[in-house]
Amino acid sequence: MWASLWKENKVKTIYKDDKEMSLKEMQDAVGGSIELAHDDGETQIICNEEGKIMGLPENEEATKLWYRKHHEKHGTPIQDVLVGDVLVLTGKARMT
Repeated sequence: MWASLWKENKVKTIYKDDKEMSLKEMQDAVGGSIELAHDDGETQIICNEEGKIMGLPENEEATKLWYRKHHEKHGTPIQDVLVGDVLVLTGKARMT
């Protein structure tokens, strides 16, 4: 289980001890209200719900991961981008 923060295209791994992150921890990581952009049962991608309104910059690496995960699950492309800091959760770090 792990959580990683994709910050300005740099990945920082945040290890959690057998528990999911709290709402506050997730909000602090993305800098505001959270939005679940992707959940395939193994990986969750969480971004700032108001990131585009706030004018946050595109997060190219997180967007690439999001495109790949979405295509694997749905077989269709996405016509959008992720912005700001993005949280990627797996294992027991995932939201339930």
